[in-house]
Amino acid sequence: MRRRWIFTTALVASAGLAAAPFGGAWAKGGKVTKLTCTLELNAQGAPNPSGIHFGSPSCPGTFGKGLHHNSYTVTPTGPGQGTVAAKFKNYYNLGTVRGRAAMAFAASSPMNITYEGILKYTGGTGKFRRVRGSGTIKCTTSDGGAHKSCTVKSTLTGL
Repeated sequence: MRRRWIFTTALVASAGLAAAPFGGAWAKGGKVTKLTCTLELNAQGAPNPSGIHFGSPSCPGTFGKGLHHNSYTVTPTGPGQGTVAAKFKNYYNLGTVRGRAAMAFAASSPMNITYEGILKYTGGTGKFRRVRGSGTIKCTTSDGGAHKSCTVKSTLTGL
């Protein structure tokens, strides 16, 4: 039973990693845009140390609503805690944004898990082809990781 809980926790943790637009290096002389987005994630398949999530990002302005996909790997570090590494891609009407996320998670019970971490935006297409930046992500779940609600705060250039 304990093993299943850790795997579920890992799945949940990884789901919250890839949410909104992400980036890395600042463009020289570029306008800085601060953005707060929400992300609703749904785990796909059986809980295990790696998998995928699909979700719905919602951001203000040019991004708007979109579709999120991430692949992740969970590394348990103890009972009810660990780290998640993910690669994500968000699809919007005007282009895509891709990046990486790294999160830590802690479970107060097998059903209630909190994830916190950082994002790095590594590129995009269309309107977002020059997007770079970074951000933070915080996710919670109350159903053991099947569904996660996240808030992503990003600082971006290249828009």
